[in-house]
Amino acid sequence: LMEGKAEGRAEGRAEGRAEGRAEGRAEGRAEGRAEGRAEGRAEGRAEGRAEGEQNERIKNARNLKRLGVSAEIISQATGLSQDEVAKL
Repeated sequence: LMEGKAEGRAEGRAEGRAEGRAEGRAEGRAEGRAEGRAEGRAEGRAEGRAEGEQNERIKNARNLKRLGVSAEIISQATGLSQDEVAKL
């Protein structure tokens, strides 16, 4: 009788550990996916912002160039290199 109880407890613990590990892995995967998605969205927003800022600098440089402002001044005002300004 005592051996049966001990065996039962041991089996119960083993099953409990196995179930716990499986649940933990599943939760970990779900958390990992959620974090990955959030990081991806944040990176996408940052890249989009940077691209938009670059486009704005180029637009401003073109406008200044049309007004006859020197490439050196345009470069200083927009942060673009003089080569970039010359190619516009």
